[in-house]
Amino acid sequence: MRTLVILGPGSEIADQTIKDALKEDITHNSYPKGEGIAVFDCGKEPDWSWADSTIVVGKCELGRHHADLVIGETDDATSRIIETLSVLAESNPAEQGGSAIAE
Repeated sequence: MRTLVILGPGSEIADQTIKDALKEDITHNSYPKGEGIAVFDCGKEPDWSWADSTIVVGKCELGRHHADLVIGETDDATSRIIETLSVLAESNPAEQGGSAIAE
């Protein structure tokens, strides 16, 4: 699973909680080796082609790019990310490749 998480201003996630729950590497403003979750701050220009799915937490204008899931700034982003990626991993095993997340 290759997931790009874009954090809007003032938005936070609990990296260790996500890592423990999903058993995925998490990096900030860089990419994990192979599979994992890359977290970028809004305004940075990530490699959009790297990710199988993109999640935006809070408010962030993506320009010509799209998010598969948008989590509001008042929502529990950590829990939503864990829940969504767990379901995605169960429904799309790695050997089948990635697909978009539906909310």
